[in-house]
Amino acid sequence: MRRIVVANQKGGVAKTTTSVNLAAELARMNQKVLLIDMDPQNSATSAIFGGSNFENTIYDVLIGGMKINEVVQHSTAFGIDVVPSDIGLSGASMRISEQIGREKILFHYVRQLKYDFMIIDAPPSLGLLTVNALTACNELLVPICPDFFSLKGIKLLEEIVVKVRQGLESEINILGVLITRFRDRVVTNEAKNAIKNYFGDKVFNTIIPENIKLEEAHNAHLPVYKYDKGSKGATTYASLAKEVLQRKDKVKKK
Repeated sequence: MRRIVVANQKGGVAKTTTSVNLAAELARMNQKVLLIDMDPQNSATSAIFGGSNFENTIYDVLIGGMKINEVVQHSTAFGIDVVPSDIGLSGASMRISEQIGREKILFHYVRQLKYDFMIIDAPPSLGLLTVNALTACNELLVPICPDFFSLKGIKLLEEIVVKVRQGLESEINILGVLITRFRDRVVTNEAKNAIKNYFGDKVFNTIIPENIKLEEAHNAHLPVYKYDKGSKGATTYASLAKEVLQRKDKVKKK
């Protein structure tokens, strides 16, 4: 099972949009996919299920010791299984900090799952929830807006990844850096080039544009390919899914 965490401590970089649409595209390519919403803002859960409330969520796994299979919900629209989140997760870090092996709690719950892909939508922070997401996965996908402030933030995330890999015996490697919310302007092109110069071949060839159809699909609780198959948002996320599949061997060799 490939375990991918989508993470960036900076908000507004299309992290959740990437998580849900990548998951849906992989499912469309006949992959069995589980999406885990680890964000207390529960944006992925809301994007998929709307205002539905669930009796049990990822909080009950991390704090209550429930098995993940007991909280999984299926989305027919997205073609994936989902472990939902809710606002209660915002207080989980304090409870987690009191537990033994606090950085790898999620890892022990997911390692026996039987899926082709597990995708985790991590919180926009570098706290214990994100560390748990990193240790539970072996691949990191970093969405980044093309601006110079975002690049500085990613360097900090890189440092955390190194510490997690070395200090917590994690297998995590950077699968790729994904440029999102791109607009063809001088300043964004300069930032895009700076990102490519810094990360080299870790940058995906696919670039996700600023596209209103992505937001509309989010509000309609549909993957963008179902909302508007011909939109730039739909075609680029389909391209990203193909790249993710192709990068499997490359990541393993790192």
